[in-house]
Amino acid sequence: MRKLMPVILLYCLMVTLPLVAKPMLLGSHSVWPPYVQNDDSGLSYDIVAAAFARSGETFALQTAPFSRAMRLAHNGNIDMIPALWFTQARAEHFLFSQPYLHNELIFISQATQPVSFSGLASLAGKNVCMIRGFAYQNLLSGHPTVNVITQLHLSECLRQLARGRVDGMIADRFAAAYTITHHFQEETFTLHPQVVASWPLHIGIIKTHPRAQQLIQLFNQGLAEIIEDGTYNHLLSHYPMISSDLRAIQSQ
Repeated sequence: MRKLMPVILLYCLMVTLPLVAKPMLLGSHSVWPPYVQNDDSGLSYDIVAAAFARSGETFALQTAPFSRAMRLAHNGNIDMIPALWFTQARAEHFLFSQPYLHNELIFISQATQPVSFSGLASLAGKNVCMIRGFAYQNLLSGHPTVNVITQLHLSECLRQLARGRVDGMIADRFAAAYTITHHFQEETFTLHPQVVASWPLHIGIIKTHPRAQQLIQLFNQGLAEIIEDGTYNHLLSHYPMISSDLRAIQSQ
């Protein structure tokens, strides 16, 4: 019997190990404060992690350029894009969750070089910066005389604008305000109040993922639970600029 003990212990370990070492869900996205700030930080990470935690899933976020994150999802190297806008082209490959936030895009110009902005058509002949790979670049597809310059991060667009290398940029209102407040002189920029476009924010999971349907359902269920018990509003409260004004999903 003593000789059998190591074999029995090894068998017990092999049986119980899958219960202990549940695979971690992995997502990737570019740095996009305050939604994605660094690995495992930012409002999107907080909400997605909290929603999945309700079903016992652990979520980790690794930052990467957005275009690279999308390739990782298509290649099956990650489980999801944690902050994704819906487009028909993306819907051919991704399943989308219920929205958990709402984004409003605005035009931003340099305060010392006023730009009269009355809509996208008024940007004809101008150099406009956008984040590379983001779906909102399609907004200017019908305006061929607008010269689009892309950068990897919103902060890089703001630097280009501050240096006068572009005439303006289009970005999410709160992401721009947050980044300007924390890294730039606020009086350098003019945030035009007109909303260029408004999109709900989802998680996206590639359809070929073996758990795609299940994970979307788990997230939706967890999201409903954290909204109902106040966890969602508590997470928003960590970002006062957003929680005081953002059209959060429960008010839709």
